[in-house]
Amino acid sequence: MISVEIDYNSGKSLYVQLYEHIKREITEGRIGTGERLPSLRTMADEAGLSVTTVKMAYEQLIVEGYLISKPQSGYYAASGAVIKDSQKRPKEHGAEDRERPGEQGSSAQEQKNSKPVFSYDPESFDFVKWKKCMSAVLNETPELLLSEGDRQGEPALREEIARYLYKSRGVICTQEQVVISAGTQQLMNHLARILKMMDIVHVSVEDPGYMPVRSILRDWGFSMSCIPVEDDGIVIERLPVNIRTAAYICPQNQFPTGALMPISRRREILDWAEANDSIIIEDDYNSELRYTGMPVPALQGIDHGSRVVYLGSFTSTLFPAIRISYMVLPERMVKLYEKIRNNYDQTCSKTEQLTLAEFMKRGFFHTNLRRVRKLYSVKLQEALEAIREYGSESNFLTAENTQSGINIIFRLNTHTKVITKGQNGDARIIEIRREMADRLVQIAAEAGIKVRDIDQLDHDGQMYMVFYYNQIPLGQIRTAVKEMIEGFKSDVTKGSLSLPSVYEVIRLSGGKPQFLKEHYERLERSLGSMGIPVPFTCDTLAGCIDQLAEESGIKDHNIKIEVDISGHSMMYLNPTHYPSAELYELGVRTDIFRGERKNPNIKMMDRELRDATNKAIKAGDLYEVLLVNRDGVITEGSRSNVFFIKNGEVYTSPTDAVLPGVTRTIIIKIIEEAGIPLHYCAVKQNELAEFDAAFISGTSPKVLPIAYIGDISYDVNDPVLRLIMAKYTA
Repeated sequence: MISVEIDYNSGKSLYVQLYEHIKREITEGRIGTGERLPSLRTMADEAGLSVTTVKMAYEQLIVEGYLISKPQSGYYAASGAVIKDSQKRPKEHGAEDRERPGEQGSSAQEQKNSKPVFSYDPESFDFVKWKKCMSAVLNETPELLLSEGDRQGEPALREEIARYLYKSRGVICTQEQVVISAGTQQLMNHLARILKMMDIVHVSVEDPGYMPVRSILRDWGFSMSCIPVEDDGIVIERLPVNIRTAAYICPQNQFPTGALMPISRRREILDWAEANDSIIIEDDYNSELRYTGMPVPALQGIDHGSRVVYLGSFTSTLFPAIRISYMVLPERMVKLYEKIRNNYDQTCSKTEQLTLAEFMKRGFFHTNLRRVRKLYSVKLQEALEAIREYGSESNFLTAENTQSGINIIFRLNTHTKVITKGQNGDARIIEIRREMADRLVQIAAEAGIKVRDIDQLDHDGQMYMVFYYNQIPLGQIRTAVKEMIEGFKSDVTKGSLSLPSVYEVIRLSGGKPQFLKEHYERLERSLGSMGIPVPFTCDTLAGCIDQLAEESGIKDHNIKIEVDISGHSMMYLNPTHYPSAELYELGVRTDIFRGERKNPNIKMMDRELRDATNKAIKAGDLYEVLLVNRDGVITEGSRSNVFFIKNGEVYTSPTDAVLPGVTRTIIIKIIEEAGIPLHYCAVKQNELAEFDAAFISGTSPKVLPIAYIGDISYDVNDPVLRLIMAKYTA
């Protein structure tokens, strides 16, 4: 018996964990040469895994030479796989992770420098059955592979597709009407040429809709109408009349809204096509992956006038590397296709087409579809729960289009409000939005998640993206979503990055901005040092803040105002770091960080420094880090000012060496009015142990005691410190 413990919270796939465990047992001699391993079913039962998962682990071990498979007998440890004692070397830290299936030969540094790898889930497809079908093609009909593929697609696969579509979607066709190609976009090129042959020069598309299809049609020179989409699909009443046209629609699961066209509206659009001698292009992608209710019959199946071109794909229901798509042409359009067929080579692998035909013929496709539909349904619920748990604050991230498919749409509420457009107008707004979208896609990729931007849906500070949850292993979804959302929350506050900009962070308390006049005056000074006037008045700023607070429903939060050198200005909610009552009582942990602001007197965006200090704060589980310049002098915190106390006297950096904080100015006034001696002087890192107490100040922390700077502790109950705290909050 092999005892194996599976960690369902691990970042590793289940089959990888089993593979690594058995490999260690063999190489370290606990499984001897020639020893028989448990059967697939026995191992699956003992380890609490699926037979497919065990099969994948065994297959990988066979490929690498650790196991051999004996027909009608079982699996055995291969000879030569055990490492002799003289060959064993001490395992380096992390060595067991160095070579995983699919990663052999990659050093840790190479993996670090490589592009992010999206998560994948081996449970989403039964490759064992696929391998059987491919072996059948290679072993039983190898002669078929010695000739070029059919330009229309392999007849065997077209026959299986026609049979499957009739049973599953009510599509009525023969294999002669089916055209196979690599992806919907390839098929659209065929279709565009056929439409031109039919003297159709105008196409209507959904708005919002699938942009690649629009691009193809535009490149072919079609004039185009963008028809809005509502809850029941495309607005039929807005389609053109009295002209011959084609309408491209997704009635089953409209992209990106998820709208489902009911049967009554389907009959209406068929009536429209008949009355206007027009063609409907029905893209039925993901129709099999609906998790609530039964799919509505395809338009093609209820069309009695042969006006529907049906498009489908296997990419979502098999695995991403398979790029096999198909279209079903009305009989009258088949003759037109035959005229152009010889102008195009077949873009799909003949071997893969024949394998898929065998896969469908043996019933494996239906079995796998039933299994992944159940799996994806569970994954969808897990993804939705994670989004609700980690993205619900201030409605930051909410999910839409949640009934079907392999993805969902999420709406990210940036709570951004443009104050002034600046000299570049809307172009600057679009540029900033594109920068942010690119960063968010990268952040998701680093969490192992594939997302895609949908700028068509943007409005009022709302951004929309497609989130592909289907390939993430079930046990990793919650962690991955959490990491993605945390990254999003940090990044949406980065603002505009391509142009130099200055900013202010203002605290809302009870819905009202605190020290608004002082913040506005500092913004004036920062911009003035660059020769730029503030592009709005203080009253305008106050009105915009009131509006943002009302729209967001947030009364106690920080708002960041940003102005770049083009005159573009905007505001948005900023992450808060409000200390708890306990931290005001016990103090916070801080540490030092070697870094300097490029211009300490101007509150200017410095993303590189901000990212570095945020990383240090997170790594050290700190509240703040204090910046140390090249001379070893403590200047200020990464997002605060810092004060030190010794023998009842206060010490802080000279004003010209730090950002003159609004809170800092108020604290200095309190100190002076209380008659406490105040020294503006450089405090060096090697002098930190000489002080009795220390505190930081800022918009979020107000006056906050420091308990530790690194290993140096301070008195959080120092009487001068407590006096300043009391007077500030009075």
